[in-house]
Amino acid sequence: MRKKPSPFKIEWDAYEHEYKERSSDWFWAVGIVSTSIAIASIIFGNVILGILILVGTFTLVLFINKEPDKVHVMVTEQGVTRGKIHYPYYTLASYWLDSEHPHPKLLLRSQKFFLPILVVPLDTSLAEEVDKTLVQFIPEEEHSLTVVEKLLEALGF
Repeated sequence: MRKKPSPFKIEWDAYEHEYKERSSDWFWAVGIVSTSIAIASIIFGNVILGILILVGTFTLVLFINKEPDKVHVMVTEQGVTRGKIHYPYYTLASYWLDSEHPHPKLLLRSQKFFLPILVVPLDTSLAEEVDKTLVQFIPEEEHSLTVVEKLLEALGF
């Protein structure tokens, strides 16, 4: 069976997340804060939480300076694909093109409870074309990054 050609397909490659170079001071600060919280947890009798904090911090330090992988993004008439995950339009409530950041993002509001906002890196040269395409399938509605994402961004994660 021959596949019917798609009327449109917008594709681009982008990094999974914004890469930030971290100084040794940043690592010292994270180490001191996490060790202090772990010691306080142990003093208050919650040894498991203290161990969990130390293991989590160790894992964070191992992976934080790894350069992000490139992810392939596609917008088609079936939905938005980010890497290996496809998001059909019927699972998406609305979208917003966030171009105020140094690295523009496509924010998709999902109808899923545990994943309310999907953040997709956006190629600035394709922003207008993506906007014209998405408005045909889902409404445009202003969104912003979640409070947790804003907090992590402010802390340098």
